[in-house]
Amino acid sequence: MIERAEIEALIPHGGAMVLLDRVVAHDEKSILCRTMSHRRADNPLRREQRLPTVAGAEFGAQAAAVHGALLAKGPMRPGRIVLLRAMRWTRRFLDDVQAPIDVRAESLRRDADNIAYGFVLTAEGDELLHGECGIILS
Repeated sequence: MIERAEIEALIPHGGAMVLLDRVVAHDEKSILCRTMSHRRADNPLRREQRLPTVAGAEFGAQAAAVHGALLAKGPMRPGRIVLLRAMRWTRRFLDDVQAPIDVRAESLRRDADNIAYGFVLTAEGDELLHGECGIILS
C-alpha cells in the first residue's frame, strides 16, 4: 500500500489538499484509493461546514494524478481540470458518510499533455458519485 505521505510526493498538492489517504491497488489501467478526508474539518473543499458530493470530482482527479505518477515512476506535472462530464451523484454531501470512501479511477485516454479518466466514489458498496474528468498538464 502507498500511504498519504507518499501520495503527497507524487501529486502537485500539499497539506490538507491531499485528499487521498492511501492507494490500495493499481495496475496499468486503473487505481483504487481510499480516504477519510471527507470527514476532516480542515478539508479545503468544504463550504459552510459541508462537503458537497460534487467536490468528490477532485478526489477522482487526484486518483488520476497518482495513477499517472505511478505509471511515469515520478511526480505528476501540475495540471488543470478542464472537463467534467457524465457526472451523477446519489447524495448531496459526503461529510456525513461514516465509512471510508473508495475512489476508483480508470484511464480512458492519455498522451504527453492530456489525461482523461473515469472515476467512481463508493462507500460500503454504495455508489456516491461517478463521472469523467479531463486534465491538461502544464
